[in-house]
Amino acid sequence: MYHSRVLKENNIVVFGIGRVGLPLALVLADKGFDVSGIDVDPARVAFLQSKKMPFLEEGADELLQKYIGNKFRIYASDHIKESLSENKYIILTLGTPIDATYSPDHSQIEKLFSELVPFIQKGHVIILRSTISPGSLRQLVRFVEERTKLKVGKDIYMAYCPERIAEGKSVEELAQIPQIIGTTEPESAKEATKIFSKITKTIHYSKPEAAELSKLFCNMYRYIDFAIGNEFMMIAEDYGCDIYEVLNLVNNGYKRAGLKSPGLTAGPCLVKDGFFLIDKSPFMELVMASWRLNENIPGYLFKRVKAEVGNVNGKKVAMLGLAFKKNIDDSRFSLVPKLVKYFSAEGARVLVTDALMYSEPLDETLKDADIVVVGTNHDAYKDLSLDNLSKVVSKDCLVCDIWNMFGTGKIVFRLHDFASKSGKESKK
Repeated sequence: MYHSRVLKENNIVVFGIGRVGLPLALVLADKGFDVSGIDVDPARVAFLQSKKMPFLEEGADELLQKYIGNKFRIYASDHIKESLSENKYIILTLGTPIDATYSPDHSQIEKLFSELVPFIQKGHVIILRSTISPGSLRQLVRFVEERTKLKVGKDIYMAYCPERIAEGKSVEELAQIPQIIGTTEPESAKEATKIFSKITKTIHYSKPEAAELSKLFCNMYRYIDFAIGNEFMMIAEDYGCDIYEVLNLVNNGYKRAGLKSPGLTAGPCLVKDGFFLIDKSPFMELVMASWRLNENIPGYLFKRVKAEVGNVNGKKVAMLGLAFKKNIDDSRFSLVPKLVKYFSAEGARVLVTDALMYSEPLDETLKDADIVVVGTNHDAYKDLSLDNLSKVVSKDCLVCDIWNMFGTGKIVFRLHDFASKSGKESKK
């Protein structure tokens, strides 16, 4: 039988030390809390214990070097009982993917809650930070109350506090973005505030369903916004216009402007979160249309390239960038593999390079390439001028640059049409 111990007010345990949990844990340590991190990935645990960041995150390495072993300790997943014996605050940042039927998969959270329940005691504050379906926190409150006989809001406290940071900018943005706290009653909100008031100045309070929707709406608004940019690109191309010229006409100096430029819109949050909304509702045509549009941009680009070069069989394709967005080392849900698959399926030889991840060397990737595709517009490629590019690729090289990284304003163009002008171009 588990014997409860006195919980320490300043102690926090974070379950899931990934791209959401790790920056949060380090920032909390920087705010004076004693933080324990628990993760199921032994490689990640070993990496952190050796004072190495497992991924790129601005400002995180400095905090890791400062606090690992004192204010921040990392443990394997068999440390659950010990972690709950002293830590008052329990924060969950587990993954919530979609399954084979495109339905939300909360199995990681459900499994962990089942493991936590025997050790939950009076005074614990449980904060869920993962993306979840509307109504999930209320279900978890019922789950805990039925199995522990502890009353939420009186004996223990539970809150949903979604993260809304941009990957790679978490340490900076945690202090800048207002925190949302969703609870079924006010006492849990007060307890959650004791943590987040140390991080950010502005806190918004709501019932849990509104907080759960706010997270999903934030991501889907951006996803739909990007889908509009992609659809407008295709419409402009149908009329023989360059989308970047049209965007300049619309956005330059116009006070109601703000049209997004096109791109390979992807990433774990943007792609999957819409399915958390449409899971129980038949009125989600806009969400599904955006998903279909964004996911089909690789196919559209492939057809545009084929329209210019004809048969791609035997062509060498240099793919620049693999990450789902610029300046990060995360390829989850990236659309670049789709492009690789399309070219490879028709006989092209595709080499992929990424400045922030292990891949083929840049020089080797570009050498004698017939087609260059900008998959991710990393800042590391800013110095890659068209003049220099023309010296290593094939004579009649075609470039596909949906991000306008080279500043030509063209989605697809022949390199020799612009190389002589590259010295005068300003690039993104």
